[in-house]
Amino acid sequence: MKRLLQILFIAGFVLSGIGLLRISYFHAKAELAQVLLESAWQKNFESNRIDPVKPWSWADTWPVLKLDLPSIELSMLILKDASGQSLAFGPGLMTPNLMPGEIGNSFIAAHRDTHFKELEVLKKYEEIQVTNRLGEKKIFQVDQISIVDSRTEQPVIESNDRRITLVTCYPFNANEANTPFRYLVSAKMIN
Repeated sequence: MKRLLQILFIAGFVLSGIGLLRISYFHAKAELAQVLLESAWQKNFESNRIDPVKPWSWADTWPVLKLDLPSIELSMLILKDASGQSLAFGPGLMTPNLMPGEIGNSFIAAHRDTHFKELEVLKKYEEIQVTNRLGEKKIFQVDQISIVDSRTEQPVIESNDRRITLVTCYPFNANEANTPFRYLVSAKMIN
């Protein structure tokens, strides 16, 4: 019995170590990806290329915008799309044919437990700043915060205003994945 307990203890210890290594690997991979994305973003400013600089050679996404939320001191790169693969590395543009600053409602999505985990502290009248690859900055002011059920409600993309809407799953601290509720922070361009 004592021998069995020792074997179980050692097996548990080894499995825990493997789990910790795996978690460390994913964190290191995420950190490296952010460094590579930032490097690609900076190279876009320095080059006159029409096509974007990819963060790594096999990447199927790249940064197209920089999002700043000054009131909560948050800054992040926005990727060209909101596919599952892209959202693993950062927020993604859901409306690739409608960039922030154009007439209409441009949507940016991210996971509630990573890049948009602090979105719930953003308040009405606070600013959202978006910078494109050419260095042009657009400033938006939050005027609507809502929670919608994605099974019955669809956010409005068509608009006569120049708008941006940040989207994430809701509630923020839910234990379950893929809830049907979405937290929307919408802002109108002021400059």
